[in-house]
Amino acid sequence: MPTPRMRKDVSKLDASDQTLQWYARAVHDMQQRPPGDSTSWQYQAAVHGTLQNPSTFTQDQKQAWAQCQHATWFFLPWHRVYLGIFEDIVSTTVAKLGGPKDWALPYWNYSPPGARALPPAFTAKQFAGLPGQNPLLVERDQGNDGKPFLDNKAVSLNCLKRANFAGHLVPGGDSGFGGPTRGPNHMGDSDQGQLEMVPHDMIHSDIGGLMGDPDTAAQDPIFWLHHANIDRLWEVWRKMGNANPTDPKWLSATHFFFHDASGKPATFTPQDVVDTVNGPWHYQYDNLANPLGNVH
Repeated sequence: MPTPRMRKDVSKLDASDQTLQWYARAVHDMQQRPPGDSTSWQYQAAVHGTLQNPSTFTQDQKQAWAQCQHATWFFLPWHRVYLGIFEDIVSTTVAKLGGPKDWALPYWNYSPPGARALPPAFTAKQFAGLPGQNPLLVERDQGNDGKPFLDNKAVSLNCLKRANFAGHLVPGGDSGFGGPTRGPNHMGDSDQGQLEMVPHDMIHSDIGGLMGDPDTAAQDPIFWLHHANIDRLWEVWRKMGNANPTDPKWLSATHFFFHDASGKPATFTPQDVVDTVNGPWHYQYDNLANPLGNVH
């Protein structure tokens, strides 16, 4: 098995670290690819959601685009697959451009008081020696001035206090840490799991702009660092002694369609990705400590 990639906290990267410079160069490279290329920036963003009319989709696009899972217990595993494939595409691109072969997606841990501004790489007008505007700087309602803008409510981690992964769709019921026990559900906005509500939704809405709409959110490069943190919090919750569902309806009954980093069609189930180190992408996080003692 290859050495696991290490996803690191973006706010704690050393000043000499080139992770974000290579990220920007890879994003720029992906943006030059034809939209029909499944490794292109446009195609990858459309996997989450798109403003294009579904009646214009090709057969491939009907399977692959606008598939993000929300307000369901598939929210976390679907996005884990999405992140893994995206990270693979970026890492391959970084290596092609002459960067490190072990590039890993950083995460934005916005809960500590000192990390509630967008990382500077995402607000600079020029970056990484690229021509024109920095590809990490896009339309946002807040954050592009470089100032902290997230309050305690937005970054609360009270979701980690929920012992059950799955909730139930009953009046007055608890939706659980990871979401209610319902089938695949694209773009749901009710009965969300506690992690999906806060901090996930709050970060999306507070940043606004592209991030404020699921159909455009993945066009913002900060989306991927935000979701890497959501994925990390799932691992934090699990390390706290909590357990993922063992129900076959969650583990293996539902298959999600993607294209892997080579462009080949691939399907995944939640049971394929419950282990980050031994799963398809072999990654881990640099910090899985329980933060509840320090966050209110």
